[in-house]
Amino acid sequence: MAIELDVHPLSNGFGAEVRGVDLATCGTGIHRAVVDVFHRHGVLLLRGQTLTPSQQMAFSRAFGTPETNERREYTYPGIPEIFVLSNKVENGRTIGDVDAGQGWHTDSSYLANPVMCTMLYAMEVPPEGSDTLFADLVAAFAALPPERQAALDGLQVQHSWRALMELLKADVAPGDDRFPDVVHPLVRAHPVDGRRALWVSSGTTRGIVGMPNPEGLELLAELMAYVTQERFVFRHKWQAGDVLVWDNRCTLHTGTPFDKTRYVRHVHRTWMLDDAVRGR
Repeated sequence: MAIELDVHPLSNGFGAEVRGVDLATCGTGIHRAVVDVFHRHGVLLLRGQTLTPSQQMAFSRAFGTPETNERREYTYPGIPEIFVLSNKVENGRTIGDVDAGQGWHTDSSYLANPVMCTMLYAMEVPPEGSDTLFADLVAAFAALPPERQAALDGLQVQHSWRALMELLKADVAPGDDRFPDVVHPLVRAHPVDGRRALWVSSGTTRGIVGMPNPEGLELLAELMAYVTQERFVFRHKWQAGDVLVWDNRCTLHTGTPFDKTRYVRHVHRTWMLDDAVRGR
């Protein structure tokens, strides 16, 4: 028997809020039903949650296999799959990454198999600033004229971890090739229902395969400006207890700044892999 959930739209056909569910106690059947809602809506919100790290991991596993994090200095003790986003200081050190999530992007696009979805659980949030914005890449593609869709469909984009490191001004050894450049389609079909997304990102792109630069980079910049127009963007204003999950296969996101000298932001992030892609 199908489980009926109380589902409400977040923004004009994009995103969904599920109400009346306590993720800490509801069990795996409700978890699976919530995941089904997620696959259809791009962004998923559940408010008023109180989760231990273990309970967040249990909900995360309902989506797929949790991914670990390279930067272990900011992972939760004993649970490397939880990455701490925080400006809190304990014992003289900041316990989390203060600036993660700035700039329009989709997570880990520099990997051959990027993370399917990202989950944030907010325990402390600033009263102003620190919003998260989402661009609906499905709506953006659907709004293009058919001839423009046809011209973009089939193009391939080169994504590069090294490009991201250069942008962040991070030190990378000359021979460090842990993440070789990868190629992803510019127009991506969602594996659940086939809806197509204009899958652009910033920070990791080197250009379009078979198209010389600067022409390729200019096209990507044009498309980034297009998909992040206000008509395609949903702004999430955080409350403590929010659990927010978004689908990296069909959205872009970015964080907005806040006054770190006045306010505290403390959030636990998990990434989930697409087990169907990996044959698990």
